[in-house]
Amino acid sequence: MSFRIRSKDLAARTGTLETKSGVFQTPHMFPVIDPNRPQSTRALLKGTDSEAIMTNAYLLRRGQTRPLKLELHKYLGFKRPIATDSGAYQILEFGEVAVSPKEIVQYQEEINSDIAVILDVPTGFRTSLQRAKWTVDETIRRADEALESISRKDILWVGPVQGGVHLLEVERSAREMGKRDFAIYALGSPTELMETQHFDILVDMIVAAKKALPISKPLHLFGAGHPATFPFLVALGCDLFDSAAYALYAKQGKYFTPEGTLKMDEMEELPCNCPTCRGNTANSIRDLSLEEKEMLLSRHNLYVCISELRKIREMIRTGRLWEMLEMRSHAHPAFKRCFERLAFHTEFLERYNPAVKLHGIFYYGRSTDPRPEIQRYSTKLQMAVEPSAKWLVLLPSGWRRPFHQDPGLDPVVRELREMEGVSIVFYSLAYGPVPLELDEAYPIPHTDIYDPGSSDDYVRSGIKVAEYVKKTDPKQILLVQGTGPLGKHIETKLRENELSGKLKIGTLREAVGLIATGTLVTI
Repeated sequence: MSFRIRSKDLAARTGTLETKSGVFQTPHMFPVIDPNRPQSTRALLKGTDSEAIMTNAYLLRRGQTRPLKLELHKYLGFKRPIATDSGAYQILEFGEVAVSPKEIVQYQEEINSDIAVILDVPTGFRTSLQRAKWTVDETIRRADEALESISRKDILWVGPVQGGVHLLEVERSAREMGKRDFAIYALGSPTELMETQHFDILVDMIVAAKKALPISKPLHLFGAGHPATFPFLVALGCDLFDSAAYALYAKQGKYFTPEGTLKMDEMEELPCNCPTCRGNTANSIRDLSLEEKEMLLSRHNLYVCISELRKIREMIRTGRLWEMLEMRSHAHPAFKRCFERLAFHTEFLERYNPAVKLHGIFYYGRSTDPRPEIQRYSTKLQMAVEPSAKWLVLLPSGWRRPFHQDPGLDPVVRELREMEGVSIVFYSLAYGPVPLELDEAYPIPHTDIYDPGSSDDYVRSGIKVAEYVKKTDPKQILLVQGTGPLGKHIETKLRENELSGKLKIGTLREAVGLIATGTLVTI
C-alpha cells in the first residue's frame, strides 16, 4: 500500500494510491453509493470509468436486520477499491449514532473495506470555540482507541482532522493527528461551508490543516463533490474527495457543468458529450419517469466530476493549474472570492510549487501577480541586487524573449555590456525590473504577457522598478521609455522617490552616446 506522487503544481499533486483491491489515480473523487440500494450501483457506474467508490459502513450495518458477514465488493458488485465512512456525518445530522468507535472499526474490517474512516466527531460550521475544542480532543481520543483496536494492516485507515472554522483548532487537530500513523488524513466539516458558498473560509481551513500534516500522505476533504470547486481544492493540496452531490443534485433535476449547475427544466440543449448526453436530448430526458431521469442525470453529473479531475490532473502535469483557477474564478462571485483568498496564501503555495516547469506561464494582469512563480522571482531579485553602478540603464522589454535578444534591443545591449560600470535592467509589466543577469532565468523568457491597458497595472510595475532602483543606488539613471505608457509611469515613480537628480531620459540611439559622453540634458 503506497501513495506515489508523480507531478506537482502549486500545492497540488498527481499520483497513485495503491490499495489491496487495486491502484487508482489522484486527485480522485469517491462517488458515495447508497449501501441499501446495491442493485443500482452497476447501472449508475456504467460508462463512467470510476476507479474507486465510497459507501457508508454505519448505514450498511444499521440497515441489516441481523448481523451479516458480507463481502463489500460482492455486495456492491464493484471489484475495484471501496472506501467506507464510519457514520460521523450522521453524528453531525442527528447528534449521535448507535455504534462505538471499536465496533465500527471491527465492522469495516469484517466487510473487507479497502479504505476505512475511524468514528470521529465532526465539529460543524456554526460551532462555539469550546465545542470545537471538545470535538478535536474527542476525535484524538477516538483515534488512539481505534489504532489500538485495528487488526488489519492491509486496510488504509483514515485519520480525521476537525476544528471547523476555528483555525487554531484545525491546526492543533492536524498536528496531533499527524503524529499518529494513519495512511490518509481527512479534513472534516466542509459541507455546510460549501452549501453556503463560504469557499474563502474553507480555503483557510485547508491551509491550516495542510501546514500541520505530513506532506507524504494524501489529504482527503470530506463532502466536496461539485466539479466547479475541484480546481481550487486540488490547488490547495487536497488529493481525495467524496460526495453524493452528483446524485442529490440529480434528484432535484440539476445538471452539472464544470462551471456550475443548470436546471434541466430550463435547458434546450445538452452542452456535454458524455454517453448520457450523446444518446439523449433535453426534451427526451424530461419525458422520462422520475426514476429514469434521476439515473441519467446522476450518471451525467458523475461523468462531469470524473472528466473535470482528468482535466485538472493534466493541468498539474503541464504546470497550468493557476491559469485554470483564473478562468474558473470568473464563473461565479463565490469562486472569485475563493480565488482571491487562495491568492492570499501565495507564500504557502510557493513552498510546494516546482521551481521550473515544462511550460511557460501566462500573465493577465493583477490576478496573476500572486502567482508563486512571480513571487519567487521577486525573491531572486532581492538576492540579485548588486553594489551601485555608475550607470543604471532601464530598457523597455521587447516582444522577443529573452529580452536582450529582441532585434530592436540587441545591438544596444551588446555595446552597453562592453562598458565598465553599466548595469542593464529591462522593465516588464509582469515582473517590474528584470536585470540582464536574470533575463534568461525561469520564468522570465517563458512568460506570455497580456497588457490590459490598466493604469493600475502600470503603477504597480512602476513602483517595483522605483524600489529596485532606489535599493541599488546608482550614480546615474538612464530611462529609455519605449513606445508604450509603462515608461512614463516608471518615470513618475522614479521622480516620486526623489531620484530626479540622477535621472536622464533618452532613446535607444542616444543611450550608448550618453553613457560614453554624459552630454544628454536632464529632463
